[in-house]
Amino acid sequence: MRSEPTVNTVPQAWAQPVPPFKQRAMFVVVTEDHHDVLPWLHAAMRRKVLPLEGWRLVHVAAHPDLGALKDAAIITKPRELYAFLDDSEYGICEWILPLAYRGHCGAVDWVKPPFAAQFREGSYAFAVGADASGALKVDCDEAYFKEDGATAAGPLEGARPLALAVVAADAIAAAPPAGAWVLDVCLDYFACRDPFAGAPPGGRLCDPLPAGGAATADEAAAAVAALEAALAPTAARPPALVTIARSTLDGYCPADLVEGLEAAVVAAVGRLYGACVVVRDLEGTKAFDAAEVARAFPQTPARKRPRHVT
Repeated sequence: MRSEPTVNTVPQAWAQPVPPFKQRAMFVVVTEDHHDVLPWLHAAMRRKVLPLEGWRLVHVAAHPDLGALKDAAIITKPRELYAFLDDSEYGICEWILPLAYRGHCGAVDWVKPPFAAQFREGSYAFAVGADASGALKVDCDEAYFKEDGATAAGPLEGARPLALAVVAADAIAAAPPAGAWVLDVCLDYFACRDPFAGAPPGGRLCDPLPAGGAATADEAAAAVAALEAALAPTAARPPALVTIARSTLDGYCPADLVEGLEAAVVAAVGRLYGACVVVRDLEGTKAFDAAEVARAFPQTPARKRPRHVT
């Protein structure tokens, strides 16, 4: 069934009341590859910084990153999933739907730049599950999913609902997110290049990738300032954590702008949310270090694993 978007709407869940926010230093992680934020999100759930279910991902990026894995079973094995994403040429765009399939993330707000057009602005509701072959699929026939071969032809097993909102940055200012949420920023939102200069050869994607945004350091600084202004109303209900992906080694964010963009975004987060604990995890390994995780989320006890009853 086709999911028709409701144009220029804001998800109603953004307005839901939440418990009072307990002040703590904001954790900010900077990765190179975008999928390397996934172990940190899992760590945040283990440390009770995020709930296990139902939180919102505010995904500020040039790409929606809603690619579907061909093997849904691997999603239940985190270490294998991380290795798969590392090895996959599409790993940088396949890390969000696994969170939806496990029920962790119930809503994604893709905050897109003006030059990105993979989805029309609006709200979409669909299910994420495994088809008869074991592949991860969605019951949505939007062109983005059809092109990726992700639209289900039959019923889905273990299906979970996902609410997708495709919005411009000013929608955040109009209705700040409520409840538990994560601010996820890819630096290609501000300046993006198409590393393939057209459709990727021999791959799953047929259409050219979006490109646009800042061309100079001054334009990049202005773009960060505009996003900071849009996020200003969220200061009263900050995110649980902030993840930042550089996406420069894969050719998306220009190398001559990435350092300035990273510094500007981290500084903006500090002005918005106060004191920060910043971890640069450019190799994608620090989330597996217990000491690094403890530094990232101090004074937050880990969830206890249930004992097996014999």
